[in-house]
Amino acid sequence: MKAEGYLQTECIAEFRNKFERFGKGVVIPVPNELARKRKDVIIKDGCSDLILVFKNKVIFCELKVGANNQQQNQIKFQELVTSLGFEYHIIKSLNQFKQLIFENQ
Repeated sequence: MKAEGYLQTECIAEFRNKFERFGKGVVIPVPNELARKRKDVIIKDGCSDLILVFKNKVIFCELKVGANNQQQNQIKFQELVTSLGFEYHIIKSLNQFKQLIFENQ
């Protein structure tokens, strides 16, 4: 089974190759692992792994592989951003990510 970090790398590469390099969007990876190691890095608790910016649209993506589920702080973050009117998706595969980004281009 692939680790979430590997899935994140695949998704970022896909987005950059199909959208970012053509000026159609921006992918912002959130370095959650770095934040856990460095207390001086300020990141919103529970923030999604990726933030996708399209024209007039922002989508938050949490990456999970296998039987991994959201943690409580991630659920609270999801509730916050969806209450503000943004999309939030749990992505479990590169194919699922591809489908999401092509639906929103």
